[in-house]
Amino acid sequence: MMEFERLKRRNQDLLLIETIKRVGPSNYSLLARLTGLNPETVRYKISKQLGKFGLGLTVNIDYGELGFTLGLLKVKSNSSTGKSWFDHAHYLMLLSKVAGTDNYVCLYGIPYRFKKKYAESFEKMKADGLIQEFELTELNWTRYPPFRSELYNFDTKNWNVDWKRIEASASEAGVSSFSVNRDPKVDDVDIKILKYLKEDPTYDLAKIGKAIDVNPRTVRYHHNEHVMKSKLILGNNIRWTRPLQQGRSGEIMQIIADFKGLDQEQLVPVRKLFNKLPFTWLEGGTEHNEYLALMDVPILSFHECLGFIETHLGAVRSKMNLIILDSSKTQSMGVPDEMFDKRLGWRLFEASDSGTPSDDEKDSRQVVEGNRDPRQ
Repeated sequence: MMEFERLKRRNQDLLLIETIKRVGPSNYSLLARLTGLNPETVRYKISKQLGKFGLGLTVNIDYGELGFTLGLLKVKSNSSTGKSWFDHAHYLMLLSKVAGTDNYVCLYGIPYRFKKKYAESFEKMKADGLIQEFELTELNWTRYPPFRSELYNFDTKNWNVDWKRIEASASEAGVSSFSVNRDPKVDDVDIKILKYLKEDPTYDLAKIGKAIDVNPRTVRYHHNEHVMKSKLILGNNIRWTRPLQQGRSGEIMQIIADFKGLDQEQLVPVRKLFNKLPFTWLEGGTEHNEYLALMDVPILSFHECLGFIETHLGAVRSKMNLIILDSSKTQSMGVPDEMFDKRLGWRLFEASDSGTPSDDEKDSRQVVEGNRDPRQ
C-alpha cells in the first residue's frame, strides 16, 4: 500500500511539472483543472514542495524580442589591481569564473545598436588595466532544453540516468531565441514585469503593480497585451537547483562545452548528444556553426557524463574545449531594468555612469516614445 501511494504521488508530481511547463505556475485553478488536483494541493506543491524536491521555477525570456544581440564573453582579469572588472560591465546575463584561474566566461545580451560601443567599453577596461584580454562572440541563436522529468528521482532529489539507455526527446521541445537587428517594442512597465517574473514566475501581477507604483489594471494590460501576445516570455521551465539552494556548491559541476570549427553535418549529432543529457540547461550557436552547451552536472555523475560525451563524440572531440566553472562564483543576472529609461529606452550606461546620452541613445528615444501605451 505504501508503494502504491508513493507511485501515485510521483505520477502527480510528474503531471504537475509537465503541466507547469505548458501553462506556467501562476494560475492554480487552471493547473488544478488540467491535472485533476485540488487547487490548494497545487498551491502547496508549487510554493513548498518544488523547493524540497530540489527544483526551481524560471521563465525563458526571448531576449531577441527585447532588441538584444546575445553573445559569449571571455575575460582574463587583472587580479593585481584589486578591482573587479564586472563592476564596470553591464548587460551580463550570466557571470561565471573558470575554476582555478583569473578567467571568466559570461553570457551577455546587448541592444544591437550598442554592439560596437559595448566592445569599446571592454577595450577601455583593458587600457585601464582592469582586464588583460577579452573576446566577444556573437550568438545567432540560443535554446533552453526542457526539464527532463522522466529522468529525475523525486525521492532522492537527484537525477537517475541509465547511461546505457539514455535517449533524446522525440522532438526538440525547448524554445529558441534569435538575435535581432531591430528596435524592440517594449516600455518600462513591460521590462519591470519581466524582471519580477524572471525572479519568481508565481509573482502576483497586483503585487508587481504595487512594487513599481503602477495601477494593477495597467500592469495586467501590459502583461496580457505586450508580454504574452508579443511572446516576450517564450515559456516556463524548471531547473535542478538543490545543491545551490542548500549552499553545497561542491555537489555540482558547472561545465561549458565549447566547440569551434564544426561544419553543418557535424553540428547535428553534437546537438543531439547534448540534448540527450538532462544536465544541459542552455545551448547556443553562431552563424558559423560554433556551438556551446551549458550543463549543471551532479558531482556523482561527473565522470560518467564525461565518459558518455567522449565516447559519443568520436573524432569531433578534438574540436571541443571543456570549461569547468567555479560553481560557488556563478551568478545568474536578472533582467537589466536599471538600464532602461522611460524616455530613452535602453541605455549603454547607467545614469550615474554617463550624464549625457550617446547618439544611439537619442535615437532610441523616438522608438520608445512611439510605442508608449496610451492608457498610462
